[in-house]
Amino acid sequence: MAWWKLHKRDKPGAPGAGGAVLASAAIITRAQVRSVVGRKQEWQAQGWDFYRSVSELKSGVRWAANGCSRARLYIGRIDPDGSSSPTPVDAQAEDLSPELVASLLAPLEDLGGGQLGQSEMLRRFSVHLDIPGESYLLGFDDPTSGERRWLVCSPSEITSTGGGDTIRVQLPDSQSARIELPIDKCTLIRLWRPDDEYAYLPDSPLNGLQDPLRELQGLTAHVLATVDSRLQGAGLGLISDDVTPASPQQSDGANPIHSDPVTAALIEAASASLRNRDSAAALVPLLLRVPGSVEDKFKWFSFATELDEQVLPLREAAIKRLAIGLDMPPEVLTGLADTNHWNAWIISDDSIKLHLEPKLGLICDALTSQYFRAAWEALGVPDPEAWACWYDTSDLKQRPNRAPEAAEAHARGAISDAAYLREIGFSSEDMPDEDEQRRRLLVQLATTNPQLAPAALEALGVRLPDIGQAAATDAARAPVEISRAAPAVEAPARNEPPALPVTASAVLDDGWRMNCLDLAVRRALARAGNWLLSRSGRARRGELSHVPVHQVHMHVSADQADLDGILGDAYREFHAATPGEELLHAAVDLYVRRLLLTGIAHERGLLAGHLTTTDCDRAAA
Repeated sequence: MAWWKLHKRDKPGAPGAGGAVLASAAIITRAQVRSVVGRKQEWQAQGWDFYRSVSELKSGVRWAANGCSRARLYIGRIDPDGSSSPTPVDAQAEDLSPELVASLLAPLEDLGGGQLGQSEMLRRFSVHLDIPGESYLLGFDDPTSGERRWLVCSPSEITSTGGGDTIRVQLPDSQSARIELPIDKCTLIRLWRPDDEYAYLPDSPLNGLQDPLRELQGLTAHVLATVDSRLQGAGLGLISDDVTPASPQQSDGANPIHSDPVTAALIEAASASLRNRDSAAALVPLLLRVPGSVEDKFKWFSFATELDEQVLPLREAAIKRLAIGLDMPPEVLTGLADTNHWNAWIISDDSIKLHLEPKLGLICDALTSQYFRAAWEALGVPDPEAWACWYDTSDLKQRPNRAPEAAEAHARGAISDAAYLREIGFSSEDMPDEDEQRRRLLVQLATTNPQLAPAALEALGVRLPDIGQAAATDAARAPVEISRAAPAVEAPARNEPPALPVTASAVLDDGWRMNCLDLAVRRALARAGNWLLSRSGRARRGELSHVPVHQVHMHVSADQADLDGILGDAYREFHAATPGEELLHAAVDLYVRRLLLTGIAHERGLLAGHLTTTDCDRAAA
């Protein structure tokens, strides 16, 4: 079934028969074409003229349009109490049948040619709602290709023909590309900002900004005229003698510029400086000789108009009035001079909530009521009133980095995996599958539980050399052997701390030896943190400026292949303070490597438990 047939309201129960229709959106029927399509008001035509001539207005309108274009449309279930946005279909796919999900998403996938086309659709909707205050969504089957085509048209691009039976549409392909469509063979939806007094009329911020815009145009024209007057030559210099132009040949020829050679010379000098701003005529005055004595034999006249000192403040005031009147934060046009980096993100967040989201809500309401629900009803979706097309502005919002808080909440089980991924900038598609989760669990068991390590390593197909034997046979290379044994086990899942052995509390004390080991671990982690920060970008280093350097590994992943280079010189003081204890050196190095790979924080209890498993508890006691 063609998509346009899903939207026709030519049946009982349609809008005219008691159906719910928003005041800001309606499907144009044959009876409404002549009274609605092509009816333009004077202020709408003036708005387009201002949009093309006032750069500040175009900048502000495009700012809002670019913001709307970055929003993402999705289908979701409406919250019954209205306390939250619709829940996306993707988040509840397990509770829905595949057939229902496909029926819900099919009209969205068709609209505008998919996500890329919908981005441009939202951009044009925003421009039209800010300039003429209304826009048209047109869907028709292309007579050439037979494919469904969607256009967002301004009121100037659609006119009524044939007594209301057809519409003529200006296509974006070229100026001569036009098409006539029968009104009952296409989908034509009108969206508009309803006027506060008469809701059937469109309204826009420009409807009350004609005076500031005309003022801004006049002030700009005055400044340009003044600038041009200062560029029309460098004035006139008079010297005593008969009246003779310094360059009389400029008016010679069959067609002189002017019959009077003096006038012709003035015209030529002024036009030369305007044609080429680098011309000497813009800097050298025109010289004329006059009879008699000129004051001190020379006198200079300037024809330039002085720039009024009040013009620029008046123009800035007009720009401020324009910024306040537009549906956008005034700081977008006036700048962020009164703000700093601490509250600039708040302005950005408020601009989304107060300026972009209401416009996106109007668009989504119109699409839901006039397009999606009719399509869902035709596709057999049960209770289409429970679903809606809505917007997601998460890509637009700038907020403080909450990754550390999210990591802590996730470790405590307070938030879900999906919520944690969202806060650190990933999606649910990045979550590991069951095989990867099983492998990571085996790796964690192998690295944290000595009793289960043999079985876990056997399941992984990994065999580690004995630490004690490696230290006894080659004491000098013990740290290297231990460090190379650890990478044989793949990195455990980050932010999932290993379980403490039951004997850890018995080993933990506050003696000088444990203090020494704690200091050695912290110095090694600090060295690793500096190395990781040096490999991060400037923006990432700024985000981690508040994080202690020995905890950077909790936020930036370390690769196994880099561990030898990171820790190559990290234990120089520790080895010098504890000579002859190669087994202890190797155990501390292995512990630090595990912290870097798992991304968990160092704790004295974890260190004591690790020393217990490596038979170093007597050394730490």
